[in-house]
Amino acid sequence: MSQIAAVRTTILDATLLSQAFVTVTDSEGRTGVGETWWGIPNPERPSAGALPIASVVDDLLAPRVIGREAGDIGRLWFELWDWGYRYADQGIFPMALSGLDIALWDLLGKTLGASVLQLLGGSRHDSVPAYASLPPLRDPELVVSETQRAVDAGIAAVKLHEVTIDHVERLRRRFGEELAIMVDVNGHFDPIEAIAFGRQLADLGATWFEEPVRPMRDHRSMLRVKRESGVDIAAGENEYTLEDFERLLQSEAITYLQPEVTKVGGITAAQRVAILAELHNVALSPHNFRPGPSLYASLAYGFASSATRWFEVPWVPDDRRFASETPLPQLEDGHVLPPQGPGLGMDR
Repeated sequence: MSQIAAVRTTILDATLLSQAFVTVTDSEGRTGVGETWWGIPNPERPSAGALPIASVVDDLLAPRVIGREAGDIGRLWFELWDWGYRYADQGIFPMALSGLDIALWDLLGKTLGASVLQLLGGSRHDSVPAYASLPPLRDPELVVSETQRAVDAGIAAVKLHEVTIDHVERLRRRFGEELAIMVDVNGHFDPIEAIAFGRQLADLGATWFEEPVRPMRDHRSMLRVKRESGVDIAAGENEYTLEDFERLLQSEAITYLQPEVTKVGGITAAQRVAILAELHNVALSPHNFRPGPSLYASLAYGFASSATRWFEVPWVPDDRRFASETPLPQLEDGHVLPPQGPGLGMDR
């Protein structure tokens, strides 16, 4: 097996939607590409949010893996985690580890001529329903037109990042009960506000209410919202460790678990979180809002899990382009099809 020869990060700029890639080159000249979290959006400096994460990859992780066997992914992951958790087991360190880990999986698949999904045991699904994930638009007409564009593409579900109920009401009137509607408020409400909003969502038949309260790891309040509003709760994108996810699942606050592969530690960690979802009999819906390595990594571990029920497909207006030009996954009748190799399968 080849050795790791180089690790580098690349921050791709785009209006509000920057991305941070990690490229690993082995001693044979092959490359694998991963992605770390892109940082908090900053319209004035789109790439600034990813700089601290990139520095962890370049200055802390890369020196510890250069010269190591590229295929020893599990061993490297646990060594780095055991060494680096002192920097914090939530936040920038696991984000950086995520990008490196995803790149190593992509490299291993390319080296072996196999898809990462095959390396994880193969797909448990022929296809999985997709939902079009819209950014915060705050424009009722634009919400409708982007939803129409998704419906025209065969997608029968959308997720809104809106904090007023009129957007949901408008979609329900326009598209009827056939459209599945998810709403993510990114912890916008306090518990009392979230309960009131959740009741409105329940009346409108929303599929889920995502991260209803702040702080977003307030499991007790999420459970209260679920019980008092009657709407299903989705959460998990801001959890990091297995212990975090176990506490969330033990709280019985959620119906849909949403690990974010760019935060938990990459594919190596995400597949373990997926097993927790199976053990707790909770639906899995991998969280991701960027095309590129992180999306295809989410597909890999998601298709390998029997718990997966939905895949998030980033869906933005033409004037809000992503930094990466990686194509969206293959869709058929509103369902995502398993990625094909080698590696993450981005070059389909």
